[in-house]
Amino acid sequence: MRVLLAFLLLAAAAVAVALFARINAGYAQFVAPPYRLELSLNAFIVLALVAFVALYTLLRVATRLSRMPREVRASRRRRQRERARAKEDAAVVALIEGRHGKARQFALESLAIPGSSAVASLIAARAALETRDFASVETMLARPEARATSLAVPRLMLEAEVALERGQPVEALARLAELKKEAGSHTAALRLELRALTAAGRHAEIPPLIDQLVKRKVYDAGQGELLRASAHAEALAAFAHDASGLRDYWNRLSEADRLQPKAARAAAASFIALGGDREAADILARSLDRHWDSDLLLVYAECTTADPTPQLETAERWLVTHNQDATLLFALGRLCERAQLWGKAQTYLEASLALDDRWRAHMALGEMQAKLGRADEANAHLAAALRLALAELERAPR
Repeated sequence: MRVLLAFLLLAAAAVAVALFARINAGYAQFVAPPYRLELSLNAFIVLALVAFVALYTLLRVATRLSRMPREVRASRRRRQRERARAKEDAAVVALIEGRHGKARQFALESLAIPGSSAVASLIAARAALETRDFASVETMLARPEARATSLAVPRLMLEAEVALERGQPVEALARLAELKKEAGSHTAALRLELRALTAAGRHAEIPPLIDQLVKRKVYDAGQGELLRASAHAEALAAFAHDASGLRDYWNRLSEADRLQPKAARAAAASFIALGGDREAADILARSLDRHWDSDLLLVYAECTTADPTPQLETAERWLVTHNQDATLLFALGRLCERAQLWGKAQTYLEASLALDDRWRAHMALGEMQAKLGRADEANAHLAAALRLALAELERAPR
């Protein structure tokens, strides 16, 4: 339908032009003495139209020819950018796939193309880092395009990670401090800082960092609590020869952190090393009241206070709710032995053996029987302790 309508319009226009030319009797005259040129008006109109079309076409061709070198250069640059981008995309895909050699190759090929993105240098650096080629990482990060202000954050992250992989946590922390000035703290940087602080042994600075990571949903509340307790435990263990530092750090902890078994055990071990057995026993007792942990009982039993009676009374109170705990019975036996309650000590230790035949209880019974002059019974228990200890060593992973 549209074609038919166009054809009809074209035919009508042709008829109109033909009729106009037929009835048009005018003429055009050009005079340049002694010459004179006279044309019919129809011929003049046709010639004028032809001249206009010819001039317009000539100008268009000239303009096109003048633009051609610039367009060729732009087309070349565009193709180069497309090639560089294709290589860069291939490098990213290879990096994600774990093909670090290929990722590095594609990134270097991208960099060799003029006009390539500076991101390719960071991709090559990351691939080299994954293969622990630290010299290549430094070379890539030292390239002028990698030093661009817009790439400061990823470059500093890579530099921090390189320092950490090379066993230079202090240098890594310095790079992360620069990153914090550039862009503040973000989640990946906080996780890297956690690794660096752990490697540097600066455990006291880790708990606030864990709190930030919990807020950012990197760890849930339970995981955060365990990690915070582990950090406090490491920090407390470092004060084993510094009584004032140990007390100061312990007093700064919240009640919840003090009751965590890991932190309580580390604090108790440090207090015991400094001769503070009474404080260690109190710390362990409070932790056991809140979080029952059989391993803490072994440390509790080793706290050598001036009078073991309060410890013994506390442990017997626990027996009401944990009478099937072999470790508690073992600890009670050790405490009774220190209080020279030989009969009770033997009863508790034998009850512990009845629940769990372990070498510790045999060793304690053997030593006690030896003190009491019962050589045969002592030898039997010590032999059993040796046999069980050897069997445990054999089962232990190597």
